[in-house]
Amino acid sequence: MLPQNDRERRAHNDGERSQDSTVITIADVDMANRLPVLRIVEQYQWTGIAHSELYPQMVEILKNTWNCHRIAVDATGIGQPVASFLKKELGSKVIPFTFTQRSKSALGFELLSHVNSNRLKLYQQDGSREYRETMFQLEKAKAQYRPNQTVNFYVPPWEGHDDFLMSLALLIVAAKESTVRHAKGSVQQEF
Repeated sequence: MLPQNDRERRAHNDGERSQDSTVITIADVDMANRLPVLRIVEQYQWTGIAHSELYPQMVEILKNTWNCHRIAVDATGIGQPVASFLKKELGSKVIPFTFTQRSKSALGFELLSHVNSNRLKLYQQDGSREYRETMFQLEKAKAQYRPNQTVNFYVPPWEGHDDFLMSLALLIVAAKESTVRHAKGSVQQEF
């Protein structure tokens, strides 16, 4: 699928941690203006399934179903094998992202910037489990501002998980790689 109207497909995969879920969030990135606008178009969630069992589904979704141009993957800890597999299968489209205190803080500030400037748009309420979980995690999300001018954002463990929250945040990593694409060629003369 080719981009239309300066839009490209982006995706994020948040790897499974403990009882957390594996989440893939698909977004259109609208580059018509100077700053990218992320429009969530689909989310997928799996819980309790080994990554190795999900690999064929992930590739099918990211490559064939949505033809994603950039894919940001949580490459922290147990996410590293997922990032390596997807990089091998999908090549330079895959952007491994390792969460550190500094990288997560920068991402948190960028997420806030997207939210506060109305550049992150969720799909319309559809009653799906994924939509309900996204909204739940967004409502439960907390920010912890540190003295060293960094921020941590998370869902407290006693209130739930943050898989969808991190998935939304990592879309910003993929969107950073976006460029406006223009058709090239010449005007055909009529006969």
